[in-house]
Amino acid sequence: MHDIELSEEQSILSKPYRTSPRQNAILKTEIQKMLDLKIIEIGFSDCTSPMILVEAPGKDPRPCIDYRNLNKITKTKFFPLPNIEERIEIVSSAQYITVLDLSKGYWQIPLTERAQRLAAFVTNFGTYKPLRMPFGLKNAPCEFRLAGYYSRYIPMFSSIAAPLTDSLKGKARKGPITWTKECEEAFDKLNNCLCNYPVLYSPDYQKPFIVETDASDQGMGVVLSQLADNETEEHPIIYLSKKFTSVEKRYSVSEKECAAIIFAVSKLKCYLDGNFFQM
Repeated sequence: MHDIELSEEQSILSKPYRTSPRQNAILKTEIQKMLDLKIIEIGFSDCTSPMILVEAPGKDPRPCIDYRNLNKITKTKFFPLPNIEERIEIVSSAQYITVLDLSKGYWQIPLTERAQRLAAFVTNFGTYKPLRMPFGLKNAPCEFRLAGYYSRYIPMFSSIAAPLTDSLKGKARKGPITWTKECEEAFDKLNNCLCNYPVLYSPDYQKPFIVETDASDQGMGVVLSQLADNETEEHPIIYLSKKFTSVEKRYSVSEKECAAIIFAVSKLKCYLDGNFFQM
């Protein structure tokens, strides 16, 4: 359960923000949904924060709670997360692996009675107490994201994806992009790579590593592998790639190859440090 500890005992009583009748109607609908899901309840508290309605172009209105005053007097909790890639490598040899996915990043973890009281929020039509951890609390996880994760599974990912990343340059976050033939080909190739390329293997730190690098006009690629038990087949462990900057694109061929080697050794240090490897 999630709890809230204050650095100083202080009651925070906030008045509701002024909202229009249209916004009130939206807030009432959203609050009713949360009541039906039993993630909040009607209640009273000596500590309240105001609820606001966040409206952004192209998105549905989203109710949020302004916990800034509460966060100022909340004790910070520190919980170092393990390295995700390292955890995956450790369990990769397991026979059964369980994967859980949450439909929403928040409203999952129950709150203690004290946290419910402190995290209460107020609107123009009532006061409510959250039963599950809402977005905005100081010690709540602030973001769930997955960006570029598949690059480790595809050789020369950055070079293949170059038309896609180039199409985003200089564009507003919600602005239109020009979907060219090159973009379509890059998208299809990445999809095919995910379906056809071999599964990555767990590293064996008792064996030497093999590091292969390559450079093209667009970027550089790296493959870290090890020989299988039959000593003839190479098992890939991780793929790395990097798109060249405008300056790096003017490098000579030998300079690009050297840059790829430097990139490989620096990025693979956690694998190569203290182990024999062949470049």
